[in-house]
Amino acid sequence: MDPSTSAFRLAAMIGTLPDGPAYRNLADTIRLLVVDGRLLDGTRLPSERSLAQAMGLSRTTTTRAYDELRRRGVLHSRQGSGSVLRVPTSSTTASSLIVDPDDPDTIALTFSAPTGPSGLTRAFGAAAEQLPSLLTTSGYLPDGLPALREVIAEGYVAAGLPTDPDQVIVTNGAQGAISLIGRTFGRPGAGLLVEGTSYPHGVESLTGFGYRTTPLPIGEDPWDADAAAAAAPHVEAAYLIPDFHNPTGAVMPVETRLRLAHTLRRHQVLTVVDESMRRLDLAGEGLPASYAAHDPDAIVVDSLSKVLWGGLRIGWIRAPRRHVTALLQSRMRHDLGTAAFDQLVAAEVLRHDQHLFDEAVVRLRRQRAAMVEALAAHLPDWDVPVPPGGPNLWVGLPSRSSSRLVAAAAQEGLLLTPGPRFTLGAPSAGERRLRLPCTSAEHVGVEAVQRLASAWSAVVSGRRCEPTGTRVDLIA
Repeated sequence: MDPSTSAFRLAAMIGTLPDGPAYRNLADTIRLLVVDGRLLDGTRLPSERSLAQAMGLSRTTTTRAYDELRRRGVLHSRQGSGSVLRVPTSSTTASSLIVDPDDPDTIALTFSAPTGPSGLTRAFGAAAEQLPSLLTTSGYLPDGLPALREVIAEGYVAAGLPTDPDQVIVTNGAQGAISLIGRTFGRPGAGLLVEGTSYPHGVESLTGFGYRTTPLPIGEDPWDADAAAAAAPHVEAAYLIPDFHNPTGAVMPVETRLRLAHTLRRHQVLTVVDESMRRLDLAGEGLPASYAAHDPDAIVVDSLSKVLWGGLRIGWIRAPRRHVTALLQSRMRHDLGTAAFDQLVAAEVLRHDQHLFDEAVVRLRRQRAAMVEALAAHLPDWDVPVPPGGPNLWVGLPSRSSSRLVAAAAQEGLLLTPGPRFTLGAPSAGERRLRLPCTSAEHVGVEAVQRLASAWSAVVSGRRCEPTGTRVDLIA
């Protein structure tokens, strides 16, 4: 069955239309919602009459807007079936959002994973030397390579979190870990507590298996403990990013960890804790103990991709023993394990190349400083908080223009993800925000800011900026 959206929900996603012809701005805004993934392929739109009523527009305006969307090939209508979004794709769509685009002059800031450090080649070489002995086995490793699970467990123990290797399941990145948890424990209609501002693909990996989100309010930090306490009796699971939160970079205070852990555990809420940013301490101030130190029932997710290289698709789950069997059984219905060679590489890194993590932090700190300096020079009226860690800046815009800015930036050869994609609790609140990953080389980051300044000038001047093609929504 195709998904659908109500008139009032679509009106909330659209928000206030900019100045200019209302029908055209309405069509542009709906298309932007399609481009950045807030409206999915196959979504059935409300009738023209009901959307007009929800937005306080004339039916003529919504009719003309729908006609414009049909003309562009985004909306397909059939008598008796309503109007359905059909998103065309092309050879330049999906891959260009996650890797370097085909056009060498285009800068993609839709991902916050770094390029690989040169020192990583040593680990690949050492792994290749161990490959002959691995080839004498079947290669099926649903729980992971024993040597890798051992070194991961040792890392938790060293951090004060007692862990046995049999509590660790190696996955295809943190995304694979979250999806496995959703596949194992999700059920239609179960409540999922999430931060009001969060990493969308993490949340969607869980909602794809039936969970329905209960977002926390969007406030000074992502974790309103009072709101969480009120929601806890009505949810079955929670997904939290307490360390260098994506996208804000915030760190959950110790007192909040204690309170949330106590509340969620008391109500038997299955809590998934995403720690894939935890190593990126740019301020060097250290972090509180892992959330799981306060809640032994929590499931922890981690990854090497956000720290070392996006192409090293190694993540893992640290789970309470009582959940391990269910997770493995669920996994074997889907796949039989993560690539064995990549696991050899990861074990080498964690055992012998810890300096790579320190070097990654130094490099990211330098790249972020260059971008912050460029933002101060070219966009001085923007609010640019500098968090203690993580790969992103979560900047504030002077007006509610994030989606239009992203469209304008694409015309300058800069690919971005609009703020509303991250604000699950109130999408329109994201129109004053933009995530800027700092994982590009310094000169690329500075050039990106210069293009962003040109795009902002176009937005401020009121120049119309349409999305340059329809792209598959991929955010890392």
